[in-house]
Amino acid sequence: MTTAIIQKLAARKNSGLTSLFGGAAKSASGKRGKVMTNMARDTTYQISEDSRQVKAARKPSVWEILTSERYFKWTLLIPLVLLLLIFMLYPLFYCIYYSFHEWGMQEDAVFIGLKNYRQMLHDKAFMEALGRTFEVMVICILAELFIGLGLALSWNREFRGQNIVRGLALLPLMVAPLVLSLLWNFMLEYDFGSINQLLSAIGLGKVYWWSPDIALYTICGITIWQWFPFSVFVLLAGLRSLPRDVFEAARVDGASGWYTFRRLTLPMLSPLILIIVVLRAMWLIRLFDPLYGTTRGGVKTELLDWTVYRTAFVFFDVGYGSSMAIFSLFLTIAICAVMFRMLMKALGVIK
Repeated sequence: MTTAIIQKLAARKNSGLTSLFGGAAKSASGKRGKVMTNMARDTTYQISEDSRQVKAARKPSVWEILTSERYFKWTLLIPLVLLLLIFMLYPLFYCIYYSFHEWGMQEDAVFIGLKNYRQMLHDKAFMEALGRTFEVMVICILAELFIGLGLALSWNREFRGQNIVRGLALLPLMVAPLVLSLLWNFMLEYDFGSINQLLSAIGLGKVYWWSPDIALYTICGITIWQWFPFSVFVLLAGLRSLPRDVFEAARVDGASGWYTFRRLTLPMLSPLILIIVVLRAMWLIRLFDPLYGTTRGGVKTELLDWTVYRTAFVFFDVGYGSSMAIFSLFLTIAICAVMFRMLMKALGVIK
């Protein structure tokens, strides 16, 4: 029994020594690990500081600047700016420069100041073309708005074949204007045109569509036929976005259809109507394709843009034609500025 007690005491002593030396070993290894970790962290920080100093000392390349987060959004605009400079700003300044010169594309340009502009204001042919341009603009815009609003109101519901009808209505906009004018010129021909053949078949007789009395209105008809789908789909989108609860409340109160249209529908659509007027006014001042494909400016159909083309590229009076083009540009800007102000008032942006 004494021997057993001695053996137990020896085992406890050995286990105590083992735990003592093991703890010391673990403590030493932990301290060594912390020292190594601190050394690695210091080394990494030093490397990052060195790399930062190297990058700061090296001048960044142009590509690095353009692709950086700060400047990349402006880099994406460079192609558009180049296109504007080449195809818009350079011709504009070129045109402004020659509007103060007399140049027939043969000799050197001669500076004459405002002589071209004074001549333009006293040019009877130019003033007649300007008046016809305003006439065409008013006729086309009013007709397109009436047709577009009528069709938009009739199509603002679900009906069988609606997708086919709307798809067919888009066809005039998908054809190039010059191609369309050539097709209409062929169909409106007096002897073998399909329109006159149809009129003769129903007993109405043939019509000389390109006579001086109605040729301008024929041009208006071609333009209206091509562009009325634009008004239709803009106004149809506006009708689909109108709040339904207002119209339901008007119906409950016993408001008639005409009163609802006059007091609710039309005022809510006025911003879209003004957008159509602004865009179509800009495009109609520069109306050219229907004339080129039909009358070539004859039979009292010469408009403003055709006068500019004829003066500059048929008679080769580039200086005078440039002054007409600049006048047309500023006229367009003035008209659109007035209409844009009206649009901002309709939207409530300005008072």
